[in-house]
Amino acid sequence: MRRWLAITLLVALTGCGKKVPVAQSDLTERDRDLYVEAMKAMDKSRFTTARLLLQNLMQTYQDSEFAPKAKYAVAESFYYEAGSSNLISAESEYRNFITFFPTNELADDAQLKIAMTHIRQLQKPDRDDTQARLAEYELMAMLNNANYADSPLLDEAKEKLRYVQEVLAESIFGPARQYYLRRAYPAVIDRCEEIMKKYPDFTGMDRVLFYLGESKRKINLPQESVNHYAQIVRDYPLSDLAEDATKRLNDLKAPIPTPNPVALNRARQQQPEGKGVLGWFGLGALKGGSGISAETGAASVKDKGGQLSIEPEKP
Repeated sequence: MRRWLAITLLVALTGCGKKVPVAQSDLTERDRDLYVEAMKAMDKSRFTTARLLLQNLMQTYQDSEFAPKAKYAVAESFYYEAGSSNLISAESEYRNFITFFPTNELADDAQLKIAMTHIRQLQKPDRDDTQARLAEYELMAMLNNANYADSPLLDEAKEKLRYVQEVLAESIFGPARQYYLRRAYPAVIDRCEEIMKKYPDFTGMDRVLFYLGESKRKINLPQESVNHYAQIVRDYPLSDLAEDATKRLNDLKAPIPTPNPVALNRARQQQPEGKGVLGWFGLGALKGGSGISAETGAASVKDKGGQLSIEPEKP
């Protein structure tokens, strides 16, 4: 009898199309509370807990205004937990975010973070270059996407691309040096010409040109070698190899070009640390990691003052 009385009372309260006023307020507060708790867990590096809270939010409150931020934060949780498998998961989640929210203000941040998952796994140039190539592809995809034409992150993407391409150029140049030591001159030429074609802004281009000149001179292509030596003297006048290139030109009775004034000024402003011809022709020139910073200006849920703060404004 009490059971039927309870059912009758429930029907009376909810009947006639009337809604309980507290319900919507309750839902709003709950999705917000889940997001805030997830951000607190992220801040304490409790990534698994954060993901459970965020997934609960997205599954329970699909139309919540916190859904896009929650989706982005799931990717972030994998990104900051780090490790190869987590970075793979982070990349997948960032892609999902872009798929679901392509026009969201965080879409460009997500695209840059995809590239960053590969940058964080970069090896030094004499190792596997797979991650460098993937990073290059993702950065190019960002720079060529019209949706990101006004992104404030484009300058960072260009800078990261520049460094990634340095790594890729060095990864080709390393084998070229080894082939030179083995006197496999055609292989040296192939790899150096590949660098010239793909990465013309490579900071080690004076080395590339010198290897080309030496290799072509040794297989009896003196005129082609002259062109490479002359380019070093003309375009890289402050290079440690400029003196050696000048000697080669004298030996070949070729004219010595005048240094390009623009190249000379640029070299004076950005003169790299020299290594000398013996240093470049020796072994072990590639040391340490990739040298690319893993820091990024892309929005992060761990940046309390950024776009994704721990305490979002109440709706």
